[in-house]
Amino acid sequence: MHPLERARAARDWSRPDFASMLRELGQARGTHVGTGKDGVLRWEAGRRPDKATQVLIAELLGIPKAAVRTREWPGWLALDPLQQPVSYRWDAPGAIQALHELTGSDVEINRRDFTRITGTTLTASLLAWLTADPAAAGQLTRGQRIGEASVTHIERLVRDLRQADDNDGGGRLIEEASSSRRLVLNILKNRSYSDAHGKRLHAAAADLARMHAWATFDLNDQCDDKAFNAALHAAHASSDPALGAHVLAFWSIAAHNCGRPADAEAMVAAALAAARRTSTARVEAMLLSRRARARAHQRDSTCWNDLGRSAELLAASEGTSGDDPEWVYWFDHSELLGATASTHLDMEQPARAEQVFAEAAALFPADRTRTQALFLVRQANAQLRQNDVERACATADRALDLTAEISSHRSIAPLRELATQMDGHRHLPAVRDFRERVATALA
Repeated sequence: MHPLERARAARDWSRPDFASMLRELGQARGTHVGTGKDGVLRWEAGRRPDKATQVLIAELLGIPKAAVRTREWPGWLALDPLQQPVSYRWDAPGAIQALHELTGSDVEINRRDFTRITGTTLTASLLAWLTADPAAAGQLTRGQRIGEASVTHIERLVRDLRQADDNDGGGRLIEEASSSRRLVLNILKNRSYSDAHGKRLHAAAADLARMHAWATFDLNDQCDDKAFNAALHAAHASSDPALGAHVLAFWSIAAHNCGRPADAEAMVAAALAAARRTSTARVEAMLLSRRARARAHQRDSTCWNDLGRSAELLAASEGTSGDDPEWVYWFDHSELLGATASTHLDMEQPARAEQVFAEAAALFPADRTRTQALFLVRQANAQLRQNDVERACATADRALDLTAEISSHRSIAPLRELATQMDGHRHLPAVRDFRERVATALA
């Protein structure tokens, strides 16, 4: 979503509304603005308004006019006061408040509800997470005291949901993760528990909020900063820096896939700073692979250094998996190969990407349905870039077979893009068949 569209949505202004108010403001300021709703649409599609009009837009939105002079369009729109994130304390009450604010927008996600945490605001938030001293989860006196059996049950539920995401995708996960998070939040707010149990409950809430954010990305191609931020606060209240790094790793994936690679790199840099010397080699290897992806999206060749170091650490972790946190189970050699192949694709090396995707496919566990489908689409993309259209169709057909089993827009959207890219080859029977299958699947 374009920042101007997001600013309009935050105020519930239509394009005609916005154009009319802008013309009225221009008339009052002695600046002619002749745009209508189509002009607003063109701005949101990538056209740049002139500086005088930008100054009027800034005034209409309540953004300091100096931002227009110091920042390029549309970057200064990030200073929109209606889209600034709420600041929560880095302690247990702050985490509970952040989790509470998620309630009410869990299942039906409206795109205008997304708050972006980016640039200097993101940097400040990450620094606060790294340096804050969390108080232990306090005792609450109301209600019955919760014990070991209940906490263990919640942790088992979180583990099952986490692994179900591999098979089913975000569509089936978001509702269950949200209802489970509300359950844990109710316990945190209204029951009493020991310090140790409080930390474990905050850890469960953190992973459930992360799942909610991840499912939102999987379904809507949106980076839900509000939910990721709540997850980071809950992880901090659990006194587990590695768990916070886990949240940031997923946040970074959503960010770089939503056109924010610099933010994604900043997130993983903070995660690495927190996890080093406090976690395991496998966790650090996973984080390095995530930073490599963010750097590849910026065409930064240091991505190869990160992938090389990730491979070394992953090899060193063999035989020590008992020391790893349970949530890093998914990061193995097949995942690293998939990340490496995706990086080759980003760095315009399709032949090498195709080869490494094939190596990854040979190692993928059968239950990682969504990831297999996603990497097959990318492999087909690599084949198409080499003008191997027939094989690209065959590979994409295998991906389509898998997407029929899951509810993940993140796997389907690239198939639509691939079908569009094949438009110039639509006279080929294989292309016609594939495009018809995609159209049927989307319908």
